[in-house]
Amino acid sequence: MIQMTVGDFKAQFSSLLDQVIRGEEVQILYGRAKTPVAQLSQIVEKPKKKRPIGLYNNLGPVWEDENFEFEPQNLFDDMDDLL
Repeated sequence: MIQMTVGDFKAQFSSLLDQVIRGEEVQILYGRAKTPVAQLSQIVEKPKKKRPIGLYNNLGPVWEDENFEFEPQNLFDDMDDLL
């Protein structure tokens, strides 16, 4: 791990980014006591998981009513009462 004061960090920013890309970590020190205040490191992205198709895929039968009728015009009728 590389440790640098704020002034040195500002002066060498571009070269430090190249080192971070290669996997180095940079710790930034502040003040006369050179207290560590920040750390710069490479972002490691998580591998994306495949998402299953369908929320209830293979979780059992779906209940259907033969008398069910969907009318889109009535979908938002009760929304005025909520606002």
